[in-house]
Amino acid sequence: MKQLTILLTLALLSGGLFAQNVTVAQLSTLSNQSLGEVEEYLRANNWFFFQGVDETDEKYGNAKFVFDRPNFGPGVTANYFITHYISENDNATATEIIFRDKVLFDAFNEQIKNLKFKIKDSKTKDGSIVKVFRGGSQIIEVSIPPNFEGTNNYKFLFARKKDYRRIRG
Repeated sequence: MKQLTILLTLALLSGGLFAQNVTVAQLSTLSNQSLGEVEEYLRANNWFFFQGVDETDEKYGNAKFVFDRPNFGPGVTANYFITHYISENDNATATEIIFRDKVLFDAFNEQIKNLKFKIKDSKTKDGSIVKVFRGGSQIIEVSIPPNFEGTNNYKFLFARKKDYRRIRG
């Protein structure tokens, strides 16, 4: 009985790690790709496109994807979202993942550490702690919500250094 309890606990914990199917390294790679390449990769991995926004002079365009919810829309909940930002005017791209899962947050932070990203900046913004990591020419911005109670979202933004400056301008 004790072994069964341990196995169930491990299964639940690992479920949080694999509830969505992209890693920090994959998101970093996606952030440097075209919208078409990102859509093809995500579609092949059970992510579904649900909204697009055109680029304007003031804002980058973007495409939003949801994990494992092919009929996502009003009244449908989801736990994982990816937004791919694009600017033809600035020739820039970036990718952001948003989720509420603390286990996944911890796993992403461990992956950032293992990939040898170093913290370059930290501050508060809109009530959250924002950390900026750099690894070579790649930037990862991590937003940590206050008093995490499952109602706020963790955010990880991936971009090349030159694109990050344009996006956060």
